[in-house]
Amino acid sequence: MTTLSGKTALVTGASKGIGRAIALAFGEAGANVIATARTASEIEDVANSVRGFGSKALAVVADMGVEADIENLARAAEHEFGGVDILVNNAAIIHPRIPVTEFDPELWRNVLNVNLTGAFLLTRAILPGMIDRGYGKVINISSIGGRKGAYGR
Repeated sequence: MTTLSGKTALVTGASKGIGRAIALAFGEAGANVIATARTASEIEDVANSVRGFGSKALAVVADMGVEADIENLARAAEHEFGGVDILVNNAAIIHPRIPVTEFDPELWRNVLNVNLTGAFLLTRAILPGMIDRGYGKVINISSIGGRKGAYGR
């Protein structure tokens, strides 16, 4: 595996599934890892696992649908590690499988805030540091949900 020693990766939605696997892979490759999700105990478990590889880790509880949480996350990354080299926008929520005619508009706004606007705002906050340092990678994780409908479910 390629070494990422000296690099810092921020992974959203890092408490479970793909996000957790990505955070652990970065830690195993030697990167500092900032793991974020909404559940403190789960995200601290990920950070402890990263530390088990000998990498530095920071667990930050944040809701990607809350702008203040995103701003605090970006500040914590800058304070703890001097910025982010690799940003993985993975956080997402899944809406109930119901017909669009029954879908609550407030729930729709929440899905958009977490799945889309949160990634935009975090990228917007992290990108200037990447530009200043002359290095940065932004990885956006998505699903097939935008390409394949689920009518009637």
